[in-house]
Amino acid sequence: MRDVWYLVRFFRVVSPVSSMMTGTFAVLTLVSASVIGADPGRASNALMPLLLLQSFAASSGFALPARRGHYDLLFTRGSSRMSIALVHWVTSIIPGLTSWLILAIVELVVSGGASRQLSASGTHAAILLVSTLPWAITVSLPRFSGGIGWMLVAVTTATALSTDLFARWTVSSTRIEELAWPAWSFLIYPLGVVGRHLDREEMMAVTPALALAVAALVTACRWVAQRDVPLEAAQ
Repeated sequence: MRDVWYLVRFFRVVSPVSSMMTGTFAVLTLVSASVIGADPGRASNALMPLLLLQSFAASSGFALPARRGHYDLLFTRGSSRMSIALVHWVTSIIPGLTSWLILAIVELVVSGGASRQLSASGTHAAILLVSTLPWAITVSLPRFSGGIGWMLVAVTTATALSTDLFARWTVSSTRIEELAWPAWSFLIYPLGVVGRHLDREEMMAVTPALALAVAALVTACRWVAQRDVPLEAAQ
C-alpha cells in the first residue's frame, strides 16, 4: 500500500496529464454545469464535450516519457511495473472522472432527482470505454494517438457507409446479427448511448466493446510490466 501511495504522489508531480488539459476540463465543467443548471434535460449533451476530451486525456502515452527517463526513479526504486501502469492509467483519467461526477451531482441537485441522465447505465458504459481503450492503445505510442485514431475511424466509417451512423443505435432483439451494428456503433462512437438507461438487449450490445476495452487495458499493463524500455540516447 505504501508503494502505491508513493506512485500516486509521483504521478501528481510527473503528471501524464498536462496542466493545460486539466484547465480545459475545469473550463468545460463550468460551462457544462451552467447548461445543466439552465436545463437539466440537456445533461447528456452537456457531457459529450468532456467525454471527447477524456478520450484525449486518457491517450497519455507511457513508452515515450519512459524512454526519455521520466520514470527512471520508479524503475530503479523497484516499484511493481504493473502498479506503475495502473496508477499511470488512473492518474490519466482522474480529471475526466472528476468532471463527470461534478456534473452528475449538479444534475441531481438542479432537477431534484428527476433527471438522472449522467448516472444512467449508458453513461457509465461510455465513460468506461473512453477511459480505458484510448490509454491501452496509446501506451506504446505518442500522446493523443489513441484519441486521434479513434476519431479518424469514426469519421471514416460514417463517410464510407454514407449513413446516419449515430442515429441508428437501436436494439430490438438478442440475435447476434442484429446486435452487430449497435455493438460496432458503440465501439466507435460511445457518446451515442450517453443518458440512456440500457435494457437487456442494449447491455448485450455494449458488452463486447467493454470486454475489449478491459482486455486491452490488461494487455497494455502486461506490456508495461514485461517490456524493457531503453532510453532514447541508448537506441
